Amino acid sequence: MSHAALDNVSNLSSTNAAQSKRGAGYAVYDPLGQKIGSAEEVFVNRDDEPQYVRVRVGLFGRKSVLIPVQFTEVDDGRQTLVLK
Repeated sequence: MSHAALDNVSNLSSTNAAQSKRGAGYAVYDPLGQKIGSAEEVFVNRDDEPQYVRVRVGLFGRKSVLIPVQFTEVDDGRQTLVLK
């Protein structure tokens, strides 16, 4: 594998890592406004479009669930995700 190919692979992985951090730490609320957890990571597809959000839930945040982004509304100003 050439050096240029290795550079492209490392650039892709760093881009995905940066995308996965966007939204991390956002508070996650149910449709009634009750906080259910906090967003830990955003998973993107090959086109760098967000697909799933890993959310820490439960007492002490010991469990996590994946939520499809199509079921959420994002408020970047308030740093929140609300389930639809």
